[in-house]
Amino acid sequence: MIHALHGNFGLPSDWDAALPAGVPAKAWHLWEIRRHHPETHSLTGFATWFNNRIEALPPDPQRILAGYSLGGRLALHVLADRPALWHRALLISTHPGLTTEAERAERLAQDRLWQERCLHEPWDKVCAAWNAQPVLQGTKTRPDLSVLEAYQAAIAGAFDGWSLGRQKNLLTIPGTLPCPGLWLAGADDGKFSSMARTAVDALPRFSLKIIPQAGHRLLKDQPGAIQSAIRDLLA
Repeated sequence: MIHALHGNFGLPSDWDAALPAGVPAKAWHLWEIRRHHPETHSLTGFATWFNNRIEALPPDPQRILAGYSLGGRLALHVLADRPALWHRALLISTHPGLTTEAERAERLAQDRLWQERCLHEPWDKVCAAWNAQPVLQGTKTRPDLSVLEAYQAAIAGAFDGWSLGRQKNLLTIPGTLPCPGLWLAGADDGKFSSMARTAVDALPRFSLKIIPQAGHRLLKDQPGAIQSAIRDLLA
């Protein structure tokens, strides 16, 4: 079964077109999890809570963890927390972690500014600013983010508790990713394509796929390529 984690300013439905028909899958709702389970408000807390939930499910010989962007970073922590629990992994447009304390401090400060914006600015302005980020300019898709206003507080909290500034570089932790996997990035997303290449060079059991005609929002730009990648993992 595939357990899929969506990105920031995202919803489980982002995975709808990217999950192959006939393959058991669950796309988890990160904002509902944060809303109802305060123990998940840190990266490590989420990883422990999530793995406990997965471990309580019936045995599964094909347990796949899939994560996109923020969901990919959460997936890295899930894998690091209990690597033997997972058989395959799919990481999409994922940042493995910053390399210095100075970078982490700078990113945490930036994310706390986003947190304040989410809490205090009109939601339509926050969404417009989010879509205007340079990393999202290589994508063809501009999703309607207005539906996320109901999760404004949960998204704001994630900017602090799940900040990249609080994440270690998980490629430097031995045994984090012992299972086979795929690391995907869009060809028009130069920053994350470069990081994906670096990540896979450090992971002998991972393969790299750079998807053409796609930016950072791979789930929306090329859902068929995600389906193909999942079938490769299942093969």
